Amino acid sequence: MTTLPFKAVAVDVDGTFVNDEKQYDHQMFSEILTRLHQHGAHFIIASGRPAGRLADDFSEFIDSIDFVADNGAVLVRDGKIIRTTSFSKKCILNFIEYLHARYPGAAQNILISGVKHSYFLKSTPPEYKRSHHYFYPNSIEIDDFNKIPADDQYTKITMDYPSKIRHELEHGFNSRSTEKIHVTTSGWSYMDIIPEGVNKAAGLKEFLAYLDVPRSELIAFGDGENDLEMLKFAGLSYAMANGQDIVKKTAKFIAPTNNDNGVFKVLNKYLDTRGAS
Repeated sequence: MTTLPFKAVAVDVDGTFVNDEKQYDHQMFSEILTRLHQHGAHFIIASGRPAGRLADDFSEFIDSIDFVADNGAVLVRDGKIIRTTSFSKKCILNFIEYLHARYPGAAQNILISGVKHSYFLKSTPPEYKRSHHYFYPNSIEIDDFNKIPADDQYTKITMDYPSKIRHELEHGFNSRSTEKIHVTTSGWSYMDIIPEGVNKAAGLKEFLAYLDVPRSELIAFGDGENDLEMLKFAGLSYAMANGQDIVKKTAKFIAPTNNDNGVFKVLNKYLDTRGAS
């Protein structure tokens, strides 16, 4: 058995690891995971999804993989949260007030992601409610965002609004707030607002330090803007063929699409070449 050129694998979920129906081949993943572990390689899910959703998505593999959740705001090791980077409740409410003043109507279709629960308005349109309940299984409907509890940790705000305003939104709010935000997008209409300095690469850096793996031995896969820092950070980087143009320009290589098991095909090629079985 020869050595793989990487000791850690990091994959985005939506548009990368799962297909457009949000499914993946569990048997194939189990086989690849076993072969990776034979090489001493670690597997990390790096997603904008919250930790609770990822725990459901990968329940049968929970003891074999780690999570960089909420775009890096929550790190999960051995099934337990080891670090959380969060906004204060005051910052959350100030941001919503800024939205009301600067972008009327934008606050209607937002979700506030907390460690204990996630929160959205009862007045949220039904199509968004269905999406919120799927991606955030611990979500709660409330009458007013002022009613979010003080004892939760708020890691992310997700909003459905044209992403072309993301830089303007970030600069505008940061110019008047001591608590800074970073605005990113996964390539859909949704924007994610996370604490400044938080991204998938920062979360992976902490994991790699714990695992004693250099970044040059990290292979990463992604398709959206919120994957850019991770792809730049990794020694080996793959953009999915279905990914955004900026992602394909950033990554070193292109993988087949998410609907064509692109991640599995690339990993199997490495494993087959190196003779793991």
